[in-house]
Amino acid sequence: MSGSAFDTKPPGRSVAHASSGGLPERLRLLTVPGRLGVLLASPWLFRLTIVLFVALGVVFALVLHYPIVDGNGNVPYVGTIAPDEHRHIANILFYAHRSISAGPIIDSVPTRDLAMGEVLRFPSYFYYYVMSFPVKVMINEALPYSWIVVFLRLVNLVFGVLGLMVMRSLLRAMGFSASITMLSVVVLAFTGRYIWQSAAVSYDAPGMTLFLLCLLFSARFIHAPSPTTLAKAVVAGGWAIIAKYTFVPFVVVAIVVAVALVAQRDGLRGVVDVRHAVSAFVAGIRRHVVGTVAWVLAFVVAAALIVERYGINLVRYRQFNPDCDKLHTHQQCLTFDIYARNYAAERVHDLAVLNGQQQTPLDVLEFIGRWCTTYLQSIFFYRDRNSTWAINPVVSVLGTVVFVAACVAVVLAARSLLRTRAFVWGFAVAGVYVVAMFVFNLQTFLRLDNDYAFSGRYLLPVLPIIYAFAIVSAMAFWRSLPVGWRRVAVLPVLLVVLVVLVTYSAPVAFFAYARDPSWYTDTALRLLPHWLTGWTGAGA
Repeated sequence: MSGSAFDTKPPGRSVAHASSGGLPERLRLLTVPGRLGVLLASPWLFRLTIVLFVALGVVFALVLHYPIVDGNGNVPYVGTIAPDEHRHIANILFYAHRSISAGPIIDSVPTRDLAMGEVLRFPSYFYYYVMSFPVKVMINEALPYSWIVVFLRLVNLVFGVLGLMVMRSLLRAMGFSASITMLSVVVLAFTGRYIWQSAAVSYDAPGMTLFLLCLLFSARFIHAPSPTTLAKAVVAGGWAIIAKYTFVPFVVVAIVVAVALVAQRDGLRGVVDVRHAVSAFVAGIRRHVVGTVAWVLAFVVAAALIVERYGINLVRYRQFNPDCDKLHTHQQCLTFDIYARNYAAERVHDLAVLNGQQQTPLDVLEFIGRWCTTYLQSIFFYRDRNSTWAINPVVSVLGTVVFVAACVAVVLAARSLLRTRAFVWGFAVAGVYVVAMFVFNLQTFLRLDNDYAFSGRYLLPVLPIIYAFAIVSAMAFWRSLPVGWRRVAVLPVLLVVLVVLVTYSAPVAFFAYARDPSWYTDTALRLLPHWLTGWTGAGA
């Protein structure tokens, strides 16, 4: 329905069945107004967004400086820009150097290879293993190392594009209008951390896309429950877990909450109907043999991989991702920089406690402010806790104002938004994810006295849902204001929003601050204009 912010009549289910009581009039009729709404709903805008996203992604894949690693223990952090890219490339090369007959299971590794991380029972190994096959061919053909890195980055860019496509379907399945969905897609496509992650070598992009696919089937299950849809959610969630083990609790939350909401509305029979499940499976085989067989094979392979890695890890080590010192000696594990970093920080903290040194009490409000600031900046700007440069104060203040305003709008609109089960589910998934990251970072800070793993990239998997809720809530808040107030505020608000959209967009947020040759490859420094990179060629 082009005239509403939400699809109040989801596919396959009536309005009355989709929600109890419906949405308030001001939210049901909310949409991006006029010609802008028509433009945002146009499929051509989505295609244009994909083209621009790919173009920018290719640029970043080519110009970003990359680490020089060999897959045999030489994993220097210096020389990499993308987070942990040095370790991801090294692990891919490690598998590429192995015989195909050796398979993905590793029995032992020399100590030097622990520089790549714990590789024996690491649960997120499958991405490395799969990507090692084309890399093995490139190595055998003696192609340059730079080609290998760019190839791996471009493969990830494909997953980034698929992520945008799945996000679009997810938001529509949740009940957002075409215009709100498209606006959310555009914002995510030009969010710095999303495009930079998509143009770098890591399992984050494929893992996030698979997680969004799990969310898509879960949302569809809420609107039109069927054993087939639930099974697809489980399979997609399983592969998301295989791609990145940290998705385990969130896949469980997404599926369990969806099932619980359906059971609360339709009863347990609406969820567990063996006869319906069997008949649906048989009908699926008759109508779509290839598709049904593919989903069954995907389930079987995923189940086998999860049992071999996660099942054995839980039984033997009581952890999904075993600590390095459970498989190797402490001295050997010190080769792994993250293990060594955490050990040193924890030791300093424990010694200070034993020596009776005064511990700085936790200032909760200060921690929350620092956490929000770090996440907000690192979502849109290519920086981390070690970055020495600072964001322009005016840009930072304007972004903070928009962020606070969005948070207030969501709080004010929460009761109205939570009138549909799909939105309750979306709030639950996004809320649990954000709270889990906050608690994890708080525990890390209390244990290590450091802001380790404070990065906006960890919130990317639920950022599409957050964007959609924020946009709808902001528009609802704007419509609730008196007409006189809106007339006075419209120009200042539009100006602030426009400035933030430009200064926080991926290309501006990168090139405005990447003013040093260490950011770029040699080829990029030769080809890009000096005014863009800030490098004059001095010392070359």
